[in-house]
Amino acid sequence: MATIQEALDAALDHLKAGRRVEARILYGRIRDADPDNAEALHRLGLLTALEGDAATGLELIARSVALDDTDADAHFNLGALLHVELRTEEAIASYRRALERRADFPDAEYHLSEALQAIGRIGEALDVLGPLLARHPHFAPGWRQKGDIEADLGRPGAAVDFYEMALALDPDDRAARDRQVAQAAAFAARRGVLDGRGMDGRLDLRDVTFLIPFRADSEDRKRNLRWIVSFIRKHADTTILVGEDKAGPSDLGDALGPDLAARVRHLHLTGNDTPFTHKAHLVNRMAEAAQTPIVALHDTDIVVDPVQYALARDAVRGGAAMAFPYNGLFFWVLGREVHRFGHTLSAAPLNALCPRFPLMHRNSPGGGAFFDRATLLESGGYNENFVSWGFEDDEIVERLRRLGLGVERVPGPLYHLEHARPENSTDQNPFIAANKAELERIRALDADSLRADIAAGRLRRPLFSSAG
Repeated sequence: MATIQEALDAALDHLKAGRRVEARILYGRIRDADPDNAEALHRLGLLTALEGDAATGLELIARSVALDDTDADAHFNLGALLHVELRTEEAIASYRRALERRADFPDAEYHLSEALQAIGRIGEALDVLGPLLARHPHFAPGWRQKGDIEADLGRPGAAVDFYEMALALDPDDRAARDRQVAQAAAFAARRGVLDGRGMDGRLDLRDVTFLIPFRADSEDRKRNLRWIVSFIRKHADTTILVGEDKAGPSDLGDALGPDLAARVRHLHLTGNDTPFTHKAHLVNRMAEAAQTPIVALHDTDIVVDPVQYALARDAVRGGAAMAFPYNGLFFWVLGREVHRFGHTLSAAPLNALCPRFPLMHRNSPGGGAFFDRATLLESGGYNENFVSWGFEDDEIVERLRRLGLGVERVPGPLYHLEHARPENSTDQNPFIAANKAELERIRALDADSLRADIAAGRLRRPLFSSAG
């Protein structure tokens, strides 16, 4: 009569050979004899998940590792199931436990890197891949993952190189081949933008007006406006319109200085005597005042590689109603790197260091966007029911898509320069609940109802003030 270990060995042979029915029968018999056999629970959990019941598979493998914490494969398979279920932090913990039990475990390292990248911990993902590929330079999925990270960071040339390395090792890797083609096209588009710069090195964005809403609520904000206006002017031949919605005298001259202030257009709405901005109302008045076919909303505190401006402009020229000049990655720039940007007025140091920056958002709708000006205004503009900070950027994306209009993104991240945060710039402002409710109201409307709202002027309201 076979021992339990002999039965486990035979069942594993069946499993490796793809004889799942025979493996399941044998593991079931082992559990009849030893209900708490950790290996049988692990393998049955894997089989159950492969057959489509991920929840039961997870439960069985979790029981297995609770009974025997030493099995690296069980921790890895538990992580893989958690990863598929989008329980990414738990998956990361399981992959790390697998690696603690088996230091040289390429599949666990690769999947750990994927999971870390998925939640924006890109520096950690690279820290995992580096040692993996140093030990296993012929591990093709690792090179593909390096390509994925470079693509995420808007570095298509490097991404193409890593995909080619993956394909040299595994020519049948269709995912690597498809991504290589996409990144080669992205590289060509980027190269075309760079080759089209003028003799002064600037991009021709004369068909764009940058709309920068400004409230001088801190010295940081004034500093950032000065740097951002200087940055845009350094890299693009374009129009910049700075808007204010505060009562009393303008703060533009104090923030920019007279020489720089003379080089931008200015719109000052003087009716808002509160510390809370009415950005949506201000942006609409700025869009109406613009004289170019494309307008680009640009927050005071954000930076993107200038090439991404041109790519977003080109997306609007190509038919998009709205195009983000970044791919959704929204990094937080702190401390000396903020001041380095002010000295260099270049995105290059930020691009080099961004894997180490904290990620504020993985799929952000904020910071800036390019619009076909006529389409924006015909679609209701920004929703003026939003006051202060919160959800206005989510709402316009939702509304344009519900109206059947194109919303696109271009490759590369966005950087946010740290600044002091008064109540107006946080979710502690008194309008946050009403803003969220307005977003949910819009989400509940179909396209015809949205058009009726726009036609009836229900997305417009007077400039906010203490009088109401």
